Amino acid sequence: MDYDGRFKKIAEATIIFVTIAVIYITKQFLSIILLSIFFAYMLNPAYSYFLRITKNKQVSAFLSILMVFLALGVFVIAIIDPLVTEVSRFSESSDEIYLELTAFFDNIVGRIHIYLPAGASAYTEQISGLISAPASWLIPKAAGVVSGFASNIPIYLVGIAVAIMLTYYLLMDGKSGIDAALDLLPEKKIIRHFLNELNLIYHSLFNVYFITCILTGAIAVAGFFALGIPYPIAWGMVTAILALLPIMGPGTVYYSMALYYLLVSDYATAVLLVIFGNVFLDVVPSNLIRPRLAMKGASIHPVITLLSFTAPLFVIGPIGIIVGPSLYGFLLAAYRTRVNLAGNSESSEPTDEKTDDMDVMEGKEGGDMAIEQAVDS
Repeated sequence: MDYDGRFKKIAEATIIFVTIAVIYITKQFLSIILLSIFFAYMLNPAYSYFLRITKNKQVSAFLSILMVFLALGVFVIAIIDPLVTEVSRFSESSDEIYLELTAFFDNIVGRIHIYLPAGASAYTEQISGLISAPASWLIPKAAGVVSGFASNIPIYLVGIAVAIMLTYYLLMDGKSGIDAALDLLPEKKIIRHFLNELNLIYHSLFNVYFITCILTGAIAVAGFFALGIPYPIAWGMVTAILALLPIMGPGTVYYSMALYYLLVSDYATAVLLVIFGNVFLDVVPSNLIRPRLAMKGASIHPVITLLSFTAPLFVIGPIGIIVGPSLYGFLLAAYRTRVNLAGNSESSEPTDEKTDDMDVMEGKEGGDMAIEQAVDS
Protein backbone atom coordinates (compact mmCIF):
# COMPACT_ATOMS: atom_id res chain seq x y z
CA MET A 1 0.00 0.00 0.00
CA ASP A 2 2.83 2.40 0.84
CA TYR A 3 4.49 1.61 -2.48
CA ASP A 4 1.23 2.20 -4.36
CA GLY A 5 0.64 5.45 -2.47
CA ARG A 6 4.12 6.71 -3.29
CA PHE A 7 3.67 5.74 -6.93
CA LYS A 8 0.35 7.64 -7.15
CA LYS A 9 1.92 10.73 -5.60
CA ILE A 10 4.86 10.58 -8.00
CA ALA A 11 2.49 10.12 -10.93
CA GLU A 12 0.33 13.08 -9.81
CA ALA A 13 3.40 15.30 -9.32
CA THR A 14 4.68 14.30 -12.78
CA ILE A 15 1.35 15.11 -14.40
CA ILE A 16 1.20 18.48 -12.63
CA PHE A 17 4.77 19.29 -13.68
CA VAL A 18 4.13 18.35 -17.31
CA THR A 19 0.88 20.34 -17.31
CA ILE A 20 2.69 23.44 -16.02
CA ALA A 21 5.43 22.93 -18.62
CA VAL A 22 2.85 22.61 -21.40
CA ILE A 23 1.11 25.80 -20.25
CA TYR A 24 4.45 27.60 -20.08
CA ILE A 25 5.57 26.67 -23.59
CA THR A 26 2.08 27.35 -25.00
CA LYS A 27 1.40 30.69 -23.30
CA GLN A 28 2.67 32.68 -26.29
CA PHE A 29 0.38 30.57 -28.46
CA LEU A 30 -2.70 31.21 -26.32
CA SER A 31 -3.98 34.11 -28.41
CA ILE A 32 -3.83 31.96 -31.56
CA ILE A 33 -5.73 29.14 -29.82
CA LEU A 34 -8.40 31.61 -28.69
CA LEU A 35 -8.55 33.02 -32.22
CA SER A 36 -9.04 29.54 -33.68
CA ILE A 37 -11.83 28.77 -31.20
CA PHE A 38 -13.46 32.07 -32.14
CA PHE A 39 -13.15 31.28 -35.86
CA ALA A 40 -14.63 27.80 -35.29
CA TYR A 41 -17.62 29.25 -33.46
CA MET A 42 -18.19 31.95 -36.09
CA LEU A 43 -17.82 29.50 -38.98
CA ASN A 44 -19.94 26.75 -37.43
CA PRO A 45 -23.18 27.93 -39.18
CA ALA A 46 -21.40 27.90 -42.55
CA TYR A 47 -19.86 24.50 -41.75
CA SER A 48 -23.29 23.08 -40.84
CA TYR A 49 -24.74 24.46 -44.07
CA PHE A 50 -21.98 22.92 -46.20
CA LEU A 51 -22.25 19.65 -44.26
CA ARG A 52 -25.96 19.34 -45.11
CA ILE A 53 -25.07 19.76 -48.78
CA THR A 54 -21.85 17.75 -49.12
CA LYS A 55 -22.35 15.17 -46.32
CA ASN A 56 -18.58 15.28 -45.86
CA LYS A 57 -16.82 16.82 -42.86
CA GLN A 58 -13.49 17.42 -44.59
CA VAL A 59 -15.05 19.13 -47.62
CA SER A 60 -17.38 21.22 -45.44
CA ALA A 61 -14.50 22.35 -43.19
CA PHE A 62 -12.38 23.13 -46.26
CA LEU A 63 -15.13 25.27 -47.84
CA SER A 64 -15.65 27.09 -44.55
CA ILE A 65 -11.91 27.75 -44.23
CA LEU A 66 -11.82 28.88 -47.85
CA MET A 67 -14.18 31.67 -46.90
CA VAL A 68 -11.64 32.83 -44.32
CA PHE A 69 -8.82 32.71 -46.88
CA LEU A 70 -10.86 34.77 -49.30
CA ALA A 71 -11.63 37.32 -46.60
CA LEU A 72 -7.96 37.37 -45.56
CA GLY A 73 -6.91 37.86 -49.19
CA VAL A 74 -9.27 40.80 -49.61
CA PHE A 75 -7.95 42.28 -46.37
CA VAL A 76 -4.31 41.91 -47.44
CA ILE A 77 -4.93 43.37 -50.89
CA ALA A 78 -6.94 46.27 -49.48
CA ILE A 79 -4.56 47.13 -46.64
CA ILE A 80 -1.06 46.32 -47.94
CA ASP A 81 -1.20 48.56 -51.01
CA PRO A 82 -2.22 51.79 -49.24
CA LEU A 83 -0.03 50.90 -46.27
CA VAL A 84 3.07 50.48 -48.41
CA THR A 85 2.23 53.65 -50.33
CA GLU A 86 1.79 55.73 -47.19
CA VAL A 87 4.88 54.26 -45.49
CA SER A 88 7.02 55.15 -48.49
CA ARG A 89 5.45 58.60 -48.50
CA PHE A 90 6.29 59.01 -44.82
CA SER A 91 9.89 57.92 -45.31
CA GLU A 92 10.57 59.90 -48.48
CA SER A 93 8.76 63.19 -47.84
CA SER A 94 8.31 63.68 -44.12
CA ASP A 95 9.22 67.38 -44.46
CA GLU A 96 6.55 67.85 -47.12
CA ILE A 97 3.95 66.12 -44.94
CA TYR A 98 4.95 68.37 -42.04
CA LEU A 99 4.41 71.41 -44.25
CA GLU A 100 1.03 70.08 -45.34
CA LEU A 101 0.05 69.47 -41.73
CA THR A 102 1.17 72.96 -40.74
CA ALA A 103 -0.81 74.45 -43.62
CA PHE A 104 -3.80 72.42 -42.47
CA PHE A 105 -3.59 73.87 -38.97
CA ASP A 106 -3.06 77.36 -40.40
CA ASN A 107 -6.26 76.87 -42.38
CA ILE A 108 -8.08 76.01 -39.14
CA VAL A 109 -6.64 79.10 -37.44
CA GLY A 110 -7.68 81.28 -40.36
CA ARG A 111 -11.24 80.04 -40.16
CA ILE A 112 -11.25 80.68 -36.40
CA HIS A 113 -10.20 84.28 -37.13
CA ILE A 114 -13.10 84.63 -39.55
CA TYR A 115 -15.95 83.05 -37.58
CA LEU A 116 -15.03 83.71 -33.93
CA PRO A 117 -15.14 87.08 -32.14
CA ALA A 118 -12.06 89.26 -32.13
CA GLY A 119 -11.40 88.60 -28.45
CA ALA A 120 -11.28 84.85 -28.93
CA SER A 121 -9.02 85.06 -31.97
CA ALA A 122 -6.17 86.37 -29.80
CA TYR A 123 -5.67 82.85 -28.44
CA THR A 124 -5.57 81.12 -31.81
CA GLU A 125 -1.85 81.72 -32.36
CA GLN A 126 -1.05 80.05 -29.04
CA ILE A 127 -3.38 77.15 -29.87
CA SER A 128 -1.76 76.78 -33.28
CA GLY A 129 1.67 76.65 -31.65
CA LEU A 130 0.53 74.02 -29.17
CA ILE A 131 -0.92 71.89 -31.96
CA SER A 132 1.81 72.21 -34.56
CA ALA A 133 4.79 71.99 -32.19
CA PRO A 134 4.38 68.24 -31.46
CA ALA A 135 3.83 67.55 -35.17
CA SER A 136 7.57 67.44 -35.92
CA TRP A 137 7.93 64.81 -33.17
CA LEU A 138 4.71 62.93 -33.90
CA ILE A 139 5.23 62.34 -37.62
CA PRO A 140 8.52 60.37 -37.26
CA LYS A 141 7.01 58.37 -34.39
CA ALA A 142 3.94 57.55 -36.45
CA ALA A 143 6.14 56.55 -39.35
CA GLY A 144 8.09 54.23 -37.06
CA VAL A 145 4.91 52.60 -35.73
CA VAL A 146 3.53 52.07 -39.22
CA SER A 147 6.87 50.71 -40.43
CA GLY A 148 7.05 48.31 -37.47
CA PHE A 149 3.56 47.06 -38.17
CA ALA A 150 4.38 46.59 -41.84
CA SER A 151 7.56 44.63 -40.99
CA ASN A 152 5.60 42.32 -38.65
CA ILE A 153 2.90 41.54 -41.19
CA PRO A 154 4.50 38.17 -42.19
CA ILE A 155 4.45 37.09 -38.51
CA TYR A 156 0.81 38.09 -38.20
CA LEU A 157 -0.07 36.20 -41.36
CA VAL A 158 1.68 33.03 -40.11
CA GLY A 159 -0.23 33.24 -36.83
CA ILE A 160 -3.52 33.64 -38.67
CA ALA A 161 -2.65 30.70 -40.94
CA VAL A 162 -1.98 28.48 -37.90
CA ALA A 163 -5.26 29.62 -36.34
CA ILE A 164 -7.06 28.69 -39.55
CA MET A 165 -5.55 25.19 -39.51
CA LEU A 166 -6.63 24.71 -35.90
CA THR A 167 -10.08 25.95 -36.88
CA TYR A 168 -10.22 23.26 -39.57
CA TYR A 169 -9.85 20.48 -37.01
CA LEU A 170 -12.12 22.16 -34.47
CA LEU A 171 -14.90 22.35 -37.05
CA MET A 172 -14.65 18.63 -37.76
CA ASP A 173 -14.06 17.28 -34.25
CA GLY A 174 -15.24 20.06 -31.93
CA LYS A 175 -18.79 18.77 -31.39
CA SER A 176 -17.66 15.18 -30.79
CA GLY A 177 -15.05 16.45 -28.33
CA ILE A 178 -17.68 18.40 -26.39
CA ASP A 179 -19.98 15.37 -26.30
CA ALA A 180 -17.14 13.17 -25.06
CA ALA A 181 -16.30 15.69 -22.34
CA LEU A 182 -19.95 15.85 -21.27
CA ASP A 183 -20.03 12.09 -20.81
CA LEU A 184 -17.26 12.39 -18.23
CA LEU A 185 -18.98 15.12 -16.21
CA PRO A 186 -21.73 14.82 -13.58
CA GLU A 187 -25.01 16.75 -13.71
CA LYS A 188 -25.28 16.48 -17.49
CA LYS A 189 -28.71 18.11 -17.53
CA ILE A 190 -27.45 21.25 -15.76
CA ILE A 191 -24.35 21.45 -17.95
CA ARG A 192 -26.39 21.10 -21.14
CA HIS A 193 -28.71 23.85 -19.92
CA PHE A 194 -25.65 26.02 -19.25
CA LEU A 195 -24.23 25.30 -22.71
CA ASN A 196 -27.55 26.20 -24.31
CA GLU A 197 -27.59 29.54 -22.46
CA LEU A 198 -23.94 30.07 -23.40
CA ASN A 199 -24.66 29.41 -27.07
CA LEU A 200 -27.53 31.93 -27.11
CA ILE A 201 -25.42 34.59 -25.38
CA TYR A 202 -22.40 34.00 -27.62
CA HIS A 203 -24.71 34.16 -30.64
CA SER A 204 -25.81 37.64 -29.56
CA LEU A 205 -22.34 38.82 -28.55
CA PHE A 206 -20.34 37.36 -31.43
CA ASN A 207 -22.44 36.36 -34.42
CA VAL A 208 -24.93 39.22 -34.34
CA TYR A 209 -22.40 41.85 -33.32
CA PHE A 210 -19.64 40.84 -35.72
CA ILE A 211 -21.95 40.20 -38.66
CA THR A 212 -23.54 43.61 -38.12
CA CYS A 213 -20.09 45.23 -38.08
CA ILE A 214 -19.05 43.38 -41.24
CA LEU A 215 -22.21 44.48 -43.04
CA THR A 216 -21.62 48.03 -41.81
CA GLY A 217 -18.13 47.91 -43.29
CA ALA A 218 -19.51 46.59 -46.59
CA ILE A 219 -22.05 49.43 -46.73
CA ALA A 220 -19.24 51.88 -45.95
CA VAL A 221 -17.14 50.53 -48.83
CA ALA A 222 -20.01 51.03 -51.28
CA GLY A 223 -20.75 54.52 -49.98
CA PHE A 224 -17.13 55.67 -49.94
CA PHE A 225 -16.63 54.35 -53.45
CA ALA A 226 -19.72 56.20 -54.68
CA LEU A 227 -18.53 59.44 -53.02
CA GLY A 228 -15.05 59.13 -54.53
CA ILE A 229 -13.18 58.66 -51.23
CA PRO A 230 -9.59 57.36 -51.71
CA TYR A 231 -8.98 53.76 -50.59
CA PRO A 232 -12.68 52.92 -50.05
CA ILE A 233 -12.04 49.24 -49.19
CA ALA A 234 -9.40 50.11 -46.60
CA TRP A 235 -11.63 52.79 -45.04
CA GLY A 236 -14.56 50.36 -45.08
CA MET A 237 -12.50 47.85 -43.11
CA VAL A 238 -11.50 50.56 -40.65
CA THR A 239 -15.19 51.41 -40.29
CA ALA A 240 -16.03 47.76 -39.60
CA ILE A 241 -13.29 47.54 -36.95
CA LEU A 242 -14.34 50.77 -35.24
CA ALA A 243 -17.96 49.60 -35.32
CA LEU A 244 -16.86 46.86 -32.91
CA LEU A 245 -16.03 49.53 -30.32
CA PRO A 246 -19.26 50.97 -28.87
CA ILE A 247 -17.48 54.09 -27.59
CA MET A 248 -16.09 55.02 -31.02
CA GLY A 249 -18.29 53.54 -33.73
CA PRO A 250 -18.47 54.35 -37.46
CA GLY A 251 -18.96 58.04 -36.68
CA THR A 252 -15.25 58.28 -35.89
CA VAL A 253 -14.53 57.65 -39.57
CA TYR A 254 -17.19 59.56 -41.44
CA TYR A 255 -17.21 62.61 -39.13
CA SER A 256 -13.42 62.85 -39.44
CA MET A 257 -13.71 62.63 -43.20
CA ALA A 258 -16.48 65.22 -43.25
CA LEU A 259 -14.34 67.58 -41.14
CA TYR A 260 -11.42 67.14 -43.53
CA TYR A 261 -13.53 67.87 -46.62
CA LEU A 262 -15.10 70.81 -44.83
CA LEU A 263 -11.68 72.30 -44.14
CA VAL A 264 -10.57 71.85 -47.76
CA SER A 265 -13.80 73.62 -48.85
CA ASP A 266 -15.42 70.53 -50.39
CA TYR A 267 -18.75 71.22 -48.71
CA ALA A 268 -20.87 68.92 -50.88
CA THR A 269 -18.78 65.83 -50.02
CA ALA A 270 -18.75 66.77 -46.33
CA VAL A 271 -22.55 67.07 -46.18
CA LEU A 272 -23.07 63.85 -48.16
CA LEU A 273 -20.68 62.00 -45.85
CA VAL A 274 -22.59 63.11 -42.74
CA ILE A 275 -25.96 62.17 -44.26
CA PHE A 276 -24.70 58.83 -45.58
CA GLY A 277 -22.94 57.96 -42.31
CA ASN A 278 -25.87 58.79 -40.04
CA VAL A 279 -28.45 56.96 -42.16
CA PHE A 280 -26.59 53.93 -43.54
CA LEU A 281 -23.80 53.40 -40.98
CA ASP A 282 -25.71 54.15 -37.76
CA VAL A 283 -29.49 54.02 -38.19
CA VAL A 284 -29.76 51.09 -40.63
CA PRO A 285 -27.36 48.69 -38.78
CA SER A 286 -28.78 49.54 -35.33
CA ASN A 287 -32.48 49.52 -36.20
CA LEU A 288 -32.80 47.11 -39.14
CA ILE A 289 -29.86 44.72 -39.45
CA ARG A 290 -29.06 43.96 -35.79
CA PRO A 291 -32.69 43.36 -34.62
CA ARG A 292 -33.30 40.89 -37.46
CA LEU A 293 -30.09 38.98 -36.72
CA ALA A 294 -30.77 38.95 -32.97
CA MET A 295 -34.25 37.38 -33.22
CA LYS A 296 -32.92 33.94 -32.24
CA GLY A 297 -30.35 35.16 -29.74
CA ALA A 298 -30.45 36.10 -26.07
CA SER A 299 -31.27 39.62 -24.96
CA ILE A 300 -28.22 41.25 -23.38
CA HIS A 301 -28.16 44.62 -21.64
CA PRO A 302 -26.19 47.27 -23.61
CA VAL A 303 -23.99 47.93 -20.56
CA ILE A 304 -22.73 44.33 -20.63
CA THR A 305 -22.05 44.59 -24.35
CA LEU A 306 -20.20 47.87 -23.83
CA LEU A 307 -18.03 46.51 -21.02
CA SER A 308 -17.32 43.16 -22.68
CA PHE A 309 -16.00 44.69 -25.89
CA THR A 310 -14.33 47.82 -24.49
CA ALA A 311 -12.87 47.19 -21.02
CA PRO A 312 -10.57 44.24 -21.96
CA LEU A 313 -8.92 46.31 -24.71
CA PHE A 314 -7.30 48.51 -22.06
CA VAL A 315 -6.03 45.50 -20.09
CA ILE A 316 -4.87 42.80 -22.53
CA GLY A 317 -4.85 44.61 -25.87
CA PRO A 318 -6.57 43.71 -29.17
CA ILE A 319 -7.16 40.07 -28.20
CA GLY A 320 -9.50 41.44 -25.54
CA ILE A 321 -12.18 41.91 -28.18
CA ILE A 322 -12.49 38.09 -28.15
CA VAL A 323 -11.53 37.30 -24.55
CA GLY A 324 -13.80 39.96 -23.03
CA PRO A 325 -17.13 38.82 -24.54
CA SER A 326 -16.14 35.20 -23.87
CA LEU A 327 -15.62 35.81 -20.14
CA TYR A 328 -18.61 38.11 -19.70
CA GLY A 329 -20.80 35.69 -21.68
CA PHE A 330 -19.61 32.76 -19.56
CA LEU A 331 -20.50 34.52 -16.30
CA LEU A 332 -23.85 35.68 -17.69
CA ALA A 333 -24.68 32.13 -18.81
CA ALA A 334 -23.76 30.77 -15.36
CA TYR A 335 -25.93 33.42 -13.68
CA ARG A 336 -28.93 32.73 -15.93
CA THR A 337 -28.55 28.98 -15.46
CA ARG A 338 -28.54 29.43 -11.69
CA VAL A 339 -31.59 31.71 -11.82
CA ASN A 340 -33.51 29.35 -14.10
CA LEU A 341 -32.72 26.31 -11.97
CA ALA A 342 -33.72 28.19 -8.81
CA GLY A 343 -36.95 29.31 -10.48
CA ASN A 344 -37.76 25.79 -11.64
CA SER A 345 -37.14 24.36 -8.16
CA GLU A 346 -39.35 27.01 -6.55
CA SER A 347 -42.12 26.51 -9.11
CA SER A 348 -42.01 22.76 -8.56
CA GLU A 349 -42.52 23.02 -4.79
CA PRO A 350 -46.03 24.58 -4.91
CA THR A 351 -46.97 22.02 -7.53
CA ASP A 352 -45.96 19.23 -5.19
CA GLU A 353 -47.86 20.84 -2.31
CA LYS A 354 -50.89 21.29 -4.52
CA THR A 355 -50.65 17.67 -5.59
CA ASP A 356 -50.45 16.59 -1.96
CA ASP A 357 -53.50 18.71 -1.11
CA MET A 358 -55.42 17.18 -4.00
CA ASP A 359 -54.48 13.70 -2.82
CA VAL A 360 -55.75 14.55 0.65
CA MET A 361 -59.00 15.94 -0.75
CA GLU A 362 -59.47 12.89 -2.96
CA GLY A 363 -58.80 10.66 0.02
CA LYS A 364 -61.29 12.62 2.11
CA GLU A 365 -63.94 12.43 -0.64
CA GLY A 366 -63.29 8.71 -1.03
CA GLY A 367 -63.67 8.26 2.72
CA ASP A 368 -66.96 10.21 2.72
CA MET A 369 -68.28 8.08 -0.13
CA ALA A 370 -67.32 4.91 1.72
CA ILE A 371 -69.16 6.12 4.84
CA GLU A 372 -72.25 7.00 2.78
CA GLN A 373 -72.24 3.55 1.14
CA ALA A 374 -71.92 1.90 4.58
CA VAL A 375 -74.86 3.94 5.94
CA ASP A 376 -77.03 3.08 2.89
CA SER A 377 -76.31 -0.61 3.30
